[in-house]
Amino acid sequence: MKFSLENHFYLIDQVKTGNQEAYRFIFESLYDSLLSYVFGLTNDLQTSEDIVQGTFLKIWERRETLSIHSSIKNYFFRTCYNEFVNQYRGRTENIPLSDELYTNVFLEEEKNESEYKEELYRQLQKAIDALPEKCKEIFLLHKLDGYKYQEIAEKLEISVKTVKNQLLKAYHKIRVDH
Repeated sequence: MKFSLENHFYLIDQVKTGNQEAYRFIFESLYDSLLSYVFGLTNDLQTSEDIVQGTFLKIWERRETLSIHSSIKNYFFRTCYNEFVNQYRGRTENIPLSDELYTNVFLEEEKNESEYKEELYRQLQKAIDALPEKCKEIFLLHKLDGYKYQEIAEKLEISVKTVKNQLLKAYHKIRVDH
């Protein structure tokens, strides 16, 4: 299966089992935006790099006990922020209000994006559930399980042309209904 930040349960499971490719995917997907975010808090590139790299290292070291209940992206941003706070507390007692506001605004945008994605997911799930049974089965084998047309045809003992037609029907129905 190809990695995606949207499929965070799968990614988390892969990381927990020590899949370095999955972790590398997360690193490559999030590193730059995390660095920009932390730099906005610290105004110091070296400190920002240390915080982000330290966050990735800590999460990898504790991968077997990860318990992520939000998106991976939110988890990493929150963890970087917590690491920033821990380092900042070592230097001074108070975090400037502007830093706290910056973080709250950023996390609120993430929350709204997450809610939007959840609603889209519910609508997509509803559209998939409304498909005729055979069409739904073919669609899920292709999209969810990653089967190729030929593999689906062999598994269900139907022609490749039927698989293509059923997938076209599924895509059309999903687009028209939602």
